[in-house]
Amino acid sequence: MVKGSGTIWRWLFLDIYVPSIITAIARGMLAVTLPLYLISTGLSPVYVGIGSASIAIGNMLLDIPGGVLLRISGERRLTRISMITLSLSSLGMVLLTHPWILIGLSIIFGGGRSLWLLSRRYVITYYVDYHYRGRASSFIGMSERLGTFIGPGIVALVIDSLGYRWVFLICFILTIIANIFNIAASRLPASRHGDARQEGLDSSSREDLAVGSPQPRVLSLIALSIAQVAVQGVRSSRNILIPIIGKSIGLTDSGVSTAVSLSGALDVLSSYPAGVIMDKKGRHVAVVISFSIMAVGMFLLAVANSDILFYISTLAIGFGNGFGSGTMITIGADMVSRMRGNRGAVFLAIWQFIGDLGSTVFPIAIGLAVSIWGSPVASIAVSTISASIAIAFRSARIKSTTRERI
Repeated sequence: MVKGSGTIWRWLFLDIYVPSIITAIARGMLAVTLPLYLISTGLSPVYVGIGSASIAIGNMLLDIPGGVLLRISGERRLTRISMITLSLSSLGMVLLTHPWILIGLSIIFGGGRSLWLLSRRYVITYYVDYHYRGRASSFIGMSERLGTFIGPGIVALVIDSLGYRWVFLICFILTIIANIFNIAASRLPASRHGDARQEGLDSSSREDLAVGSPQPRVLSLIALSIAQVAVQGVRSSRNILIPIIGKSIGLTDSGVSTAVSLSGALDVLSSYPAGVIMDKKGRHVAVVISFSIMAVGMFLLAVANSDILFYISTLAIGFGNGFGSGTMITIGADMVSRMRGNRGAVFLAIWQFIGDLGSTVFPIAIGLAVSIWGSPVASIAVSTISASIAIAFRSARIKSTTRERI
């Protein structure tokens, strides 16, 4: 699957997947805790939306600078910077709990996450054979989904009895553990191959990647960029809609966290099949399945007036989201691998920025829509956008599994 020996496989496991799972757990804890905390302070849905989008805002702000840093300093140094940023920002949340300070620290945390994800996606792009890239990317997506499953579960266990500060403390400890795994991976012999690939991938070797592959067309890039914004926007919308609707029907913080955790469990279960579908049937097939199911889940969330219907809707959203695991990462990696010249790092940063733009704008827009029209209307709007994504990919048949077209 991965180019190289079993030692490189072990390096990738320690360097990418284990730290990704651990940091994703911290992110999953923050994703559910921040909206709940802001709601508890009496802030309006608009400001809760800003808080819900704060990690994505940090992602977006550091995407392009991160691409420049990756190109200049290399993947390993960028990884170290990202881990230090994650640890310091989460430590700040333990010590400083004013709502707006927490939002600012969450933005910094998101910036660290941006650098981390960018460096990991770069490795996947250039180490994994084309026909296995969907599964490799889905493992990164699965790592994120494990965080969505385990993180809120931890919050559900501790938040009612120990309070918010303990949640932030656990996040800090997790970032330290992830850093230890990453340092251990850098001591493996295979990590030297990573440096050679990162630092020695000169213009001529990048040219070889593009042999026999046409360059992405402008119209394809525009269409896929719009899709990237919509896809990530729909995914991030659940982070604000689920807490707001859950609290509106009388659930406790622990109850909402449990719903998000169970949703994340189904998210994880459908992640690996997503990778198989991408590699065997086409990237577009996984997107169609994912957002068709999410459209149904978002509609059920809009009409949820009981605990049971609320849980059913969140489970459907998680199950559908899992089938989209790694789809847009893989499409971006497919395009990067066809590019000539030393442009891969910057393009990956731009592609990540486009997705983070959707993750940032949608929660804020949803918070505004909830303030004006109410949460059911906002959820139906997201359901409609989700269905539109499925229809667009089905109609256009965006088959990035072939080398002849995007």
